[in-house]
Amino acid sequence: MEEDDINYRILREIQQMEKNSPILSELKSAFYLEISEYLEELTDRLQNESSSQKQTLLKEEIQNIQKIAINIYELREKKILFAAISKARGGNPDIKNMINIEKNLFDSILNVLKTTRIKFLKKQSIEKKNIEPKEEPAKPTNPEEIQKNSNPVIRVTEDMPEFIGTNEKKYNLRKNDILSLPDDMCEMLYRRGVVKKINN
Repeated sequence: MEEDDINYRILREIQQMEKNSPILSELKSAFYLEISEYLEELTDRLQNESSSQKQTLLKEEIQNIQKIAINIYELREKKILFAAISKARGGNPDIKNMINIEKNLFDSILNVLKTTRIKFLKKQSIEKKNIEPKEEPAKPTNPEEIQKNSNPVIRVTEDMPEFIGTNEKKYNLRKNDILSLPDDMCEMLYRRGVVKKINN
């Protein structure tokens, strides 16, 4: 961006550059300060203007400048957010055109993302450990034990996700497991086609 004073035309050009580019456009380091000073100047002119027609024009210009300034900030804010997410995930985003105040925003967002990511993944790891079955489901493979058991004996024909049976026990069944289960559970699994009965 050239070292020109801020005005409506320059702001419109910057707005279009931000809309048309996936990366941040180059700005002066005092860009946001200059917008603020420009708006103050227009406000002073408005207060000192006696012509109602010129007052109307100045009010419209102030409103338009404010809208464009907000839009430019929001376009850049979105790019900064995406850059921080990319960086937090191990990427290498282009941040060379960030001015100092935006770099502070980027660093703050990145810090929050990294801290939250560590806490969340650590929590997930703990929760995963806590949902592991505390006791192994009964999977009798001893023929004598199977003979003594009055429940039907089945062979699992395909891997199944962990589930809680009608007896409120957790089961994590894998293909070719052989075990004895209550009649109602055997019937349910048999209807799903995931087990075969060995005896009754």
